[in-house]
Amino acid sequence: MEHHRITTSNVSRETFEATKDLYASHKDLLEEYIDQLFWWNDRINLVSRDVSRETIENHLHHSLLISQLSPFISEKNIIDAGTGGGLPGIPLAITHPGKSFILNDIVTKKCLAVKQMVRHLGLDNITIVDRTVANLQYDTPFLLISKHAFKVNDLYSMTSHLPWTAMVLYKGLEFQGELAGIEPPLSIERYDLTEGSDFYKGKALVIIRR
Repeated sequence: MEHHRITTSNVSRETFEATKDLYASHKDLLEEYIDQLFWWNDRINLVSRDVSRETIENHLHHSLLISQLSPFISEKNIIDAGTGGGLPGIPLAITHPGKSFILNDIVTKKCLAVKQMVRHLGLDNITIVDRTVANLQYDTPFLLISKHAFKVNDLYSMTSHLPWTAMVLYKGLEFQGELAGIEPPLSIERYDLTEGSDFYKGKALVIIRR
């Protein structure tokens, strides 16, 4: 683990405000997504059954934070691994219609629900793929994102054959133990989200480059 270079920065208030503005400018469709997520969650377990609407809204804001980071800004193609109920991929696709998204999950019934939500929302920049990310075949450089779905070393191992330019992972601040077994030295930027609100306490965005 010592051979990886890890730097830490705080996310500015301006970044959180920019994310709130982005949410507000696409509020109608994002709120429709939340409605769809709750409807499908009554039929398929996508999120916790007792989760509040406020918490889901917080997760959408959380999902949109990476749109302020350079790896997302500079990349047109994004793969969301372990998307579950569509986070963070669907909110990012709603707010960035010029980018192309692949939402991937190994659970077929979740992918079927996400596909129906995407169709209902009229999003034509999303493709859904229901298989393990280890079996994805993709030749175009892309940004790999994932929200609490994998340990770093597992995701790195499963995607080492793919041409991702960077990973952006939604993690806790203490993730270093998940680097065990990764031999190539990585350049890792950890963005501390604690200044955002109580919801973000202990959370981080982690950018990984090889």
